[in-house]
Amino acid sequence: MFDQNFIVNLSVISPVVSQEQFAAFIGSTPDTVRGWIENDTLPHVKIGRQRYINVIAFVDDLKNGKTIFSRGEYGND
Repeated sequence: MFDQNFIVNLSVISPVVSQEQFAAFIGSTPDTVRGWIENDTLPHVKIGRQRYINVIAFVDDLKNGKTIFSRGEYGND
């Protein structure tokens, strides 16, 4: 029987990832992730002309018990 709890070694994940990488990681589409970025639903940073998911902030939120990500929460990041 497999234990359903597992540990992901986040040290191998970059502190920021592209929208496409994040979509693949969570099993979503790049268009959906792009919409979340445009609506400020996910923590993100702008590097050059592109917006990337701030994985550090996202994981910190999850570790702190956050389960719902709402529109506009990350507009001032």
